[in-house]
Amino acid sequence: MTEPPLSADRGAQAERTLLAWLRTALATATVLLAVGRELVPRHPIAAGIVLACAPLAVAVAVLARRRYRTVRLPTHAGHPEGAVLLAVGTVLVVAGGVAVLAHVLAG
Repeated sequence: MTEPPLSADRGAQAERTLLAWLRTALATATVLLAVGRELVPRHPIAAGIVLACAPLAVAVAVLARRRYRTVRLPTHAGHPEGAVLLAVGTVLVVAGGVAVLAHVLAG
């Protein structure tokens, strides 16, 4: 008699995704703070943009955690909320980085 195939842990994928978002957001916030600190004397406007984006990166981590909790609830299975907020936060952080790069390269 053959054994039935083992089903994958349904929570593992959501948890791995959460950990990836957290790792990326926190690393981004750390890099933004370090770069912003170095830019302050030479490019104050760029430093301001970078330092403003660091809290956004932390907000992305918070939103990722919130979304993970929503996905894990059985009542919300298949209807996760927070994806739009997570995407908007990520776009804002990336747009801030592009604005800083453009400002530094132009100056």
